[in-house]
Amino acid sequence: MKRPKVTVLMPVLNGEDFLKQTLESIWAQTFTDFELLVVDDGSTDSTPDMLAACHDPRLRVLRNEVRHKLSGALNRGLEEARGELVARMDADDRMRCDRLARQVKYFDRHSEAGCCGGWAHTFGGGPPKTMKYPDGTESLKAFSVFYSPFAHPTVMFRREWFAREGLNYDSSFYPTEDYELWSRAIQCFPCGNLQRVLIDYRVHGKSMTGGEWSDMDAQTLRVQRRMLIQLGIEPSQEEACLHRYSSMGLLPPSRESFAHTEAWLLKLDAANGKHNVFEPEALEKMLNYVWFRMAMGVVRAMGGKAWALYRQSRLSTCGPYALKHRWTMRAAALKADFVGRRG
Repeated sequence: MKRPKVTVLMPVLNGEDFLKQTLESIWAQTFTDFELLVVDDGSTDSTPDMLAACHDPRLRVLRNEVRHKLSGALNRGLEEARGELVARMDADDRMRCDRLARQVKYFDRHSEAGCCGGWAHTFGGGPPKTMKYPDGTESLKAFSVFYSPFAHPTVMFRREWFAREGLNYDSSFYPTEDYELWSRAIQCFPCGNLQRVLIDYRVHGKSMTGGEWSDMDAQTLRVQRRMLIQLGIEPSQEEACLHRYSSMGLLPPSRESFAHTEAWLLKLDAANGKHNVFEPEALEKMLNYVWFRMAMGVVRAMGGKAWALYRQSRLSTCGPYALKHRWTMRAAALKADFVGRRG
């Protein structure tokens, strides 16, 4: 039996609300040499019936009678996948019609690459936005110190390369098992992101519960701690939290937030200068971005005081987007002060 070029691997749990739209987007792909491998992780709604009613011969369904959660479902799918390439997909999102074609072309042109993602456009809840990710292995390595380097449902990778390196999902990192996996994968072979939207990413109330957000923070800190140790830094719990929340723009509006974040980011820069883990230009770009994001998180409350503290640091002048960030930060501070005076 001829093996397909691509396995689209999609876990689903009680996906009846959005599954029809997702399937339609997959069948509409301009690239057709694929199988759709669905792992039904114990659905109790009409999901099994919807899948059974689909007669496209490219569909295969694996059923877990007991829920394995995301990592277990995906690892079972990886064991059963037949494609040379595996494309991740979630059961509530929609593929752009050329998603598979563009990623297959990427791998055809980049024989050295093991993994490729792309951008995602949100819909369904809140203002729509495009989630952009950097390209190039060195940029992704530096990016991954602070954030997951891929939008999970956009990723495509070489199945045999992942198997050779023992790259699968570690359930102990739920619900950030994808971040943990990518943090290992980018150490094994070149990776990239297409600089274009590949999927429409649905935002809805069932996406993540409050408890899972708390777990996500804890597991994200585990992933980031491991990368910081590569820099020769064994972070305290306080430093690990500062690393996480400064990059998310979630620190309290205070002079101390600026002082602690600046000291921490400069510590990372100095450690990299000593151990040469990350390309200096790539890390410099990320340090500038995190400094900017931290400051933007407090500028509404601090106004011109935030701008003064932001611009005093050399972190505000490093990286290719430093000037753009300074203009944005300055404008935000002026607006905050204006609103404050009117109030």
